[in-house]
Amino acid sequence: MKYLKTLFLSTFLALAFSCANDSTFAQSAGEEDDVVITTDDTDFEATDWTTETHSNDVDGDFDEVFEDGTVKRLDIVITEERWEAMLDDMTNLYGTFGSRGGGSSGFSDEDPVFVPGEVFYQDKEWYRVGIRFKGNSSLQSAWQAGILKLSFKLDFDEFEDDYPQIKNQRFYGFKKLSLKNNYDDSSMMREKVATDVFRNAGLVASHTAFYTVYVDHGDGHNILGFILW
Repeated sequence: MKYLKTLFLSTFLALAFSCANDSTFAQSAGEEDDVVITTDDTDFEATDWTTETHSNDVDGDFDEVFEDGTVKRLDIVITEERWEAMLDDMTNLYGTFGSRGGGSSGFSDEDPVFVPGEVFYQDKEWYRVGIRFKGNSSLQSAWQAGILKLSFKLDFDEFEDDYPQIKNQRFYGFKKLSLKNNYDDSSMMREKVATDVFRNAGLVASHTAFYTVYVDHGDGHNILGFILW
């Protein structure tokens, strides 16, 4: 697979982030433009689909997805057109990238737009996965500070009405996953340690794991980072 635009996202590479590279996206926030997401790429076969990895007929495999003691890898591929739509939508919500002016005042009560993309893990592909930016105050703060290290939410059957091939698609039994960017945490550890402590104390808490995440959206290379929820 050729990565035209790669965002290397690793919880252990917090010091590698560069604001200079983040400035490659700049758009004026004037009147809000409608963001159109096309879903006409329907001619494909889900050849990597298996019951254990893709169907909703199995329980969530916590050992596979949230394994401690290793940093696993996810690859996400988004077309350049859809990536630009995601950025345009963020401009509508929060103003010009790298600026506190424009966009909505205060925190938006709207979620960023979902787009279809592909997820690759352990030599298998998950098809037309719903992908959007995730967060509220942390998302807005990072965007307005000119940081493209943004959290993602993945919904594996968000677009099943548009793509019947992915009806009830799951990732090892999980419908949704969040990729957290550890915003404003130079240790890259706080949320992971906190959830482990809570769960060990018998409290209900999210399962987490560290992943290296490559995001391909065309044109060059960047190095960015995440914790999986």
